Amino acid sequence: MPISTQRLMVSTLHLTQAQLLKFELLDQGLVISRAALDALRELNGERSLSPHDYASTSGIILNLEDDVWVNAPIERYNPNFVSATPFVLGFDEGFFVEGAGLSSRATFWPQPEYHGSAMDFGPLNNYVVTHGDRARLSPVRSCSMTCTFCNIPYDDPLSVYALKPVAALVSAARVALGDPLQPARHMLISGGTPKPKDIPWMQELYATVLGAFPTTKVDLMMVPLPGLFDLPKLADLGLHELSINLELYNRDRARDYMRQKYNQGLDFYLDFIESATVALGQGRARSMLMVGLEPLEDTLAGVRAIAQRGGTPVLSPFRPDMATPLRDLKPPTADFMREAYERASDIVAEFGVILGPDCPPCSHNTLNFAAGADGRVAYAHDRPVMIGAGA
Repeated sequence: MPISTQRLMVSTLHLTQAQLLKFELLDQGLVISRAALDALRELNGERSLSPHDYASTSGIILNLEDDVWVNAPIERYNPNFVSATPFVLGFDEGFFVEGAGLSSRATFWPQPEYHGSAMDFGPLNNYVVTHGDRARLSPVRSCSMTCTFCNIPYDDPLSVYALKPVAALVSAARVALGDPLQPARHMLISGGTPKPKDIPWMQELYATVLGAFPTTKVDLMMVPLPGLFDLPKLADLGLHELSINLELYNRDRARDYMRQKYNQGLDFYLDFIESATVALGQGRARSMLMVGLEPLEDTLAGVRAIAQRGGTPVLSPFRPDMATPLRDLKPPTADFMREAYERASDIVAEFGVILGPDCPPCSHNTLNFAAGADGRVAYAHDRPVMIGAGA
């Protein structure tokens, strides 16, 4: 069995073994022992171990001690960088993770029953996928932009850009929210970027979903296309949060990896984050930065720029997807990620904001621990169903 959690001093922060393990697992992934595989077959049935639908969600979701959530890559879905990892998911009356002198008890997140099923309009996962306690609706097939770190344009090179039926999206969302095993507690509308001509359709979709689920917190994550977001209207419709992702702050790297977003201009994004904060309220506009594809100082400059405008910075570690041109790159090292987290934490404290997201299960693939000012992890929704807890 794993040893009990001990407190370790790292730089200026006290991090637990589970917290340190998160950085290591995001870097190197883990292998699943034979005992753990047998336990997963018994507890999880024939369901897949991971949705593995997007680069940053390609691992298995675990809840470690101290309420640390992590999306841990495994070789099955990330053979390009998970191979000789020292970290192992084991089982002895309950799951645990250990390796390199670190250890933590763990529980496993089983996928909802609807994953892999279909309705009359097609496979449900073409419309909605659940991660943790959140369902993500994807209204656009393919994408009008091509970013070389994103698998969407590369998973199916023959995929034709298309808008998905609104009625099917609403039906799929209802299924995800009502799943008997793993019901989603809140929702994100994200996915491929629409073409400018389809902006009115996307606006109508937003209004329809917000109106159909008035008691569910709904977030939007989208490129700020000119004219797409009517912020006062979205606020009136009950939008919970809006994500406007910078992704890369370094202009040379942005030009190389995400040309269309680079062409929109950095100031355009930052000004919009500030406007969204004013329109929606403090803490309701956030922006993701990808850690590991640019020098750390540039990422931290991005954290400062977002925080200065009242936005919530989110640090997402780069994970090379097998389908993309960046498949042969490596994730940032655990030390790099830990330094990014520590220094970003100092920056946001200057401006009275936090590192997002503030939802614990949604932090499974981000560099934060979703703790409040008192250091405690708080859940705004019921906890997801987890399996494999020890006695």
